[in-house]
Amino acid sequence: VIYRWNGTAFAVFQAISTHGATDWEHFKLNDTSCLAVANYRSDSNWDIDSAIYCWNGVVFAEFQKFATHSAHDWEHFSLGGGSFLALANSRSNSMDSVIDSIIYRWNSTAFILFESIPTHGAKDWEYFEVDSGHSFLAFANQNSNGTLKPDSAMFQWNGCRF
Repeated sequence: VIYRWNGTAFAVFQAISTHGATDWEHFKLNDTSCLAVANYRSDSNWDIDSAIYCWNGVVFAEFQKFATHSAHDWEHFSLGGGSFLALANSRSNSMDSVIDSIIYRWNSTAFILFESIPTHGAKDWEYFEVDSGHSFLAFANQNSNGTLKPDSAMFQWNGCRF
């Protein structure tokens, strides 16, 4: 449910159907507000679409769907004039938590696959910059098929990829 401030309180503005949603990420594309939802599961189905909704002047309308695997987190960031979305996938229908998480890049009409990163039950992405010009993307792993001690990782942008 999306709420809107009416001057005195937040009131229901719009309901969007989700499936065990674990994250909403707000970002702007060409000054248009968008929301990405990470859908975790629907009943016993872990391989479920997640989606982006963009403001059309009246409501947030579905803009793009993504095949996801127990999605846990979206992270939007801008880098080198490009717009990116990183998605943390945590497991598949086969209960395998060793699964790629995906970085998408905006191509002026849609987000397309940019890079796949091997992860182990990924739960979170964080993008940050250090000392002007050093860009990093870190992710948190939770488990690797039952082992709760997988390493998490951090990648540095090399000018072309992480």
